[in-house]
Amino acid sequence: MATPNPDEIEDDAARGAGTVRARLVRTLSRPRTALGVTMGPGTVWIAGLLVAPLVFMLAVSFTTTNLTDYNIIWEPTLARFRELLGGSVDAGLLDGGSVVLLEVGSFQLRATAFEKAILLSYAIATVTTLLCLALAFPLAYLLARRSGPLVKATIFLMLLPFFTMYLVRAYSWVLMFGSKGVINSALGAVGVGPLEVFNYGVPATIVGLTHAYYPYMLLTLYASMDGLDFSLVEAARDLGASRIDVIRDQIIPLTMPGIVGGSLFVFVPSVGAFITPQILGQGKVQMVGILIERWVYESRLSLASAGSMFVVVSIVAAMVLAFRYVELDELGGA
Repeated sequence: MATPNPDEIEDDAARGAGTVRARLVRTLSRPRTALGVTMGPGTVWIAGLLVAPLVFMLAVSFTTTNLTDYNIIWEPTLARFRELLGGSVDAGLLDGGSVVLLEVGSFQLRATAFEKAILLSYAIATVTTLLCLALAFPLAYLLARRSGPLVKATIFLMLLPFFTMYLVRAYSWVLMFGSKGVINSALGAVGVGPLEVFNYGVPATIVGLTHAYYPYMLLTLYASMDGLDFSLVEAARDLGASRIDVIRDQIIPLTMPGIVGGSLFVFVPSVGAFITPQILGQGKVQMVGILIERWVYESRLSLASAGSMFVVVSIVAAMVLAFRYVELDELGGA
């Protein structure tokens, strides 16, 4: 029997490895395979950490929580949604079913505690978004028109709050507000205060949220304006357009993707804010995040899930409406 040649064995092994490698390269070169390899891990990540919890929360929102042992009763029902929007006999955690939300003369608008909380959350988030937009737009425009160390230093200062904990940023305003806070103490020293508006409550919550989410608006607007052709602005000015006309007819339309993107980055987290209204509201502000947290703490999981799904659906609807006018790939800049 002939002894195998070691060189021939190595050549056969090399040819076999080359064949396997070639097959692997051909397989991975197919468009569908390449798409699966690149998108597969991200898809699994999103499905496991985002879609699956939302599906579970949706399922729980159509169930009932046993008030005795607080276990979930897996029987489909719309009772929790009716409880949120209309009140019910067992809606003890909804502050007695319906409460007076607005009273003007003989006119009364009645709403459940959830409806009151969601309307208050949307109002605070809207005011916060408008404040961030009004404060960030002029600065973003100046930064886009300038260059050099000053621009870099300003951007660094805007990013500086991100290097601290969100909880610390919220607590930084505690000493500023209150009947004996820095603002009211300063007003009292000049004989003006103290003023109730600078006490804890809605104004303090709006200031805290504006401080927390202002950098998101500024950076998004700056990214959008940094790609503008400012020769169009100069041409409009040369043709006799006023500054207001230039802003209205040129700058705002061209930076609309940044405006929409920044507004979403501020509005969405502001609606579900919990830490800021908890600290700066001092019990005077019950936003929807605080109400849902209370239900979770009291093991009303089905009620909390129903409230959370209502918020998620309403925010998704707002985002879909925004995407009708702005493409997704335009949100990062012009």
